[in-house]
Amino acid sequence: MGSAQAQPGNQPASSKPDFSGTWIFDVKKSSGKGTPLRPDLPMKITHQDPEFRIIRMSESNGQIVEREFIYYTDGRGETNQATALLTTNPGGASAADLQKERTKSKTRWSGNKLVTRAQLRLTAGGQMLEYELVDEWKLSPDGKVLTNTSRMVFQQSSGIFIPAAASDSKRVYNRH
Repeated sequence: MGSAQAQPGNQPASSKPDFSGTWIFDVKKSSGKGTPLRPDLPMKITHQDPEFRIIRMSESNGQIVEREFIYYTDGRGETNQATALLTTNPGGASAADLQKERTKSKTRWSGNKLVTRAQLRLTAGGQMLEYELVDEWKLSPDGKVLTNTSRMVFQQSSGIFIPAAASDSKRVYNRH
């Protein structure tokens, strides 16, 4: 009589992907906002469910800077430095603005994807705009490509709308 158990060395079909590794940004496969100034700098992920830890490297004033973000895949919630900011400043948000801001979010599995949702607010022209920032992380079947898709969903009392200027941003990384 056969057994439904996985063979040694094989992952059971219901297991979640492990995003751990060192990743390099792929400029050609990525689209939208969020292109790093130094795409050659690696992103490191340590993933031991429920902890999903990301170390992003960037350059600031000629120095390499590491920023760490910790997410929990069981939905308990987390608070990290802001990764995105909407602003009424015509010049956009600066790196210093991002360092000052904190974002509260919740992360959960959706099938084989990790999805982080954060509710954010912006005051523009005396009006309070609320939006949800949704980040999805998905690993390719061979484990060599990691795709991070971000979208902003703006909310109004009359319903939800997505402005034309807020298209999805897709960042693709290759395992290093």
